[in-house]
Amino acid sequence: AEKNSAVPQKKFHVLVGVTGSVAALKLPLLVVELLKIPGLEVKVVTTERAKHFYNAQEIPVTLYSDEDEWQLWKGRSDPVLHIELRRWADLMVVAPLDANTLAKIANGICDNLL
Repeated sequence: AEKNSAVPQKKFHVLVGVTGSVAALKLPLLVVELLKIPGLEVKVVTTERAKHFYNAQEIPVTLYSDEDEWQLWKGRSDPVLHIELRRWADLMVVAPLDANTLAKIANGICDNLL
């Protein structure tokens, strides 16, 4: 049987987390390279410190930060951004992962969107 090319393939969702390391300079390149992979959709979650290392205008996908978490949620029935992102993502990559964020993950500290 011939495969029907009209059937849309599900996009694979990759959530990129970026932290405050000098390697965050490479975020624009990382996102552009990921977008070259057919069927991949990308969103980025940044820490405030990571913003120092890249220009947000160079990121061609949706970029979320701590501020967005609180703007979305106004009342009890509103969606919660970090939960919506968890539901959306098939895979999460944190690159670069600074020592501060690694320590937060290891100790269960949840004080920012990432």
